[in-house]
Amino acid sequence: MNRSGGGFAYVRNALSGGGWLLLPAIALLAAAVWLPKLPVERDAYDHIVIFDVSQSMNVEDYRIGGTLVSRLEFAKHAVAEALKNPKCDTRIGWGVFAGRKIVTLLAPVEVCRNYSALLEALDNIDSRMAFERSSEIQEGLLWTMVNVRDLKPLPTVIFMTDGHEAPPLPPERLRSYDGQLGEVRGWVVGVGGLEPLPIPKSDAEGRRIGFWRATEVLQWGGAANISGGTSHEHLSELRETHLQALAKNVGFGYTRLIDAKSLDAALHDRALAHPAVVETDLRWIPGLLALLLLGWWFRPDGRRNRPQPVEKPA
Repeated sequence: MNRSGGGFAYVRNALSGGGWLLLPAIALLAAAVWLPKLPVERDAYDHIVIFDVSQSMNVEDYRIGGTLVSRLEFAKHAVAEALKNPKCDTRIGWGVFAGRKIVTLLAPVEVCRNYSALLEALDNIDSRMAFERSSEIQEGLLWTMVNVRDLKPLPTVIFMTDGHEAPPLPPERLRSYDGQLGEVRGWVVGVGGLEPLPIPKSDAEGRRIGFWRATEVLQWGGAANISGGTSHEHLSELRETHLQALAKNVGFGYTRLIDAKSLDAALHDRALAHPAVVETDLRWIPGLLALLLLGWWFRPDGRRNRPQPVEKPA
């Protein structure tokens, strides 16, 4: 009985000496175990990333770990890097552009639950998916705007391309978007270096068979207005001025893909977010508070002030 009495006395003494902090710590630990997910309103993102898979995107003017890689491979690498620390209320999907149209490969899905499947689908995107040899980027972007409007929820568009129109597009042929600016939001992402390089040529199976020659592609005298030099449509560089004009025409932002981290800002641009109520696990909050209280109570310099068990005389 002495031991029992001493135990109760210890509790009473502890509570009277500041040990009342143990009670909320115990309550917080219980909440950390049993608290259900709670609805919280937060920023959410719905993206569809469109990859240009035309042959100019096979130009190798990026490096990954010292290895020379194509524009398309680096664009995929940058997207994969941006997904390494995903927000679990982000939904993302893949599409490809060729000719003058896009094809949706994967509708936007939640990133955290589908991370492996997203990376697997991303890895399988390559230039063999091109369903046309031409690359009419202006028409492809306008066609994207019209078709994305029908998707629910409405995603933002991340359109990744080097801006190389094939056949070449004179500036006077730029046509205005006839929809409502701001209805569909997104970014045009310029991919590629600024030095004109030969465009790899592939057969129907995707095998490299050399490079395109000047006599094999359509050249035109006005190409200097876009590229800044004489016509060289058999060579390719980032057509940045052209892409900036296309982005402005549809109300998109423009950014250049410089390194693997430069895409993250576009994917997490708060101007593209929409409010969503998300079931959120908040158990870490009471758990952290409980640990702080227990840490304070059991701190080494607090031992001298800690109440001791009271022993009754025999």
